Amino acid sequence: MANEKLFTAIYIPETPFVNGVLKPKKAKKYNFELSGNKKMVSNLYHFIYKRDEKQIHCYYFEDLEDDLLRYLFVENNDLYDDFVSQFRGGGQRYWESGMDVYLDVDSPDEVFEHLNHVYNNSFYDEDEPMPLCHIFGQQMWHSNAYLIANRTALLELKEAIDVALKHDETRLGLMPSDGEGYDLFIKCVEDNFEWEELEMPYHDRECYVPDETVGLPPNKTFKKYKL
Repeated sequence: MANEKLFTAIYIPETPFVNGVLKPKKAKKYNFELSGNKKMVSNLYHFIYKRDEKQIHCYYFEDLEDDLLRYLFVENNDLYDDFVSQFRGGGQRYWESGMDVYLDVDSPDEVFEHLNHVYNNSFYDEDEPMPLCHIFGQQMWHSNAYLIANRTALLELKEAIDVALKHDETRLGLMPSDGEGYDLFIKCVEDNFEWEELEMPYHDRECYVPDETVGLPPNKTFKKYKL
């Protein structure tokens, strides 16, 4: 499992896919070279691109029952921002889908299994409960914190925690009762983590005003997610 990498899926329903190769409209601007491609199954392709001797892996995945459900799972490395920028604009629909998964690029059978799992668990039928979760943080020291969620959200949170325990970082898409979705980022740190550098979590600014010149904001602790 030494080659497990974090992949983030982007939704690309209108990017041309010709003769087994993607044709993003801004490809020339970003100058990525296709150095390897393989059809794994009928609806899954593995591509390796490179630029300046650096590689980025991605997997093209298409729903066999709906040709508008087309996604590209892109390795979340230093090339990620420029690579996905090829697919933005030009009248094309594009956005990050919220589907994250760790994949071992040397284990094709496991890749297909993991992609199917994350894809099938990212959509809900009309009669299925959505993952509803309200998180109420501490207002000040000694204040209570509350997490109120339905069973769907708790089960997904449980799985996300297992991923964080294995891979250090993950994120989970949840929503409050008004339907305005949000991402919960989860990080597992070592016992020697320098907690004194991290901002305190209190949010009642009448009681606690953090020293913004000293405290490390929580988003800056994440390395795999550039937040």
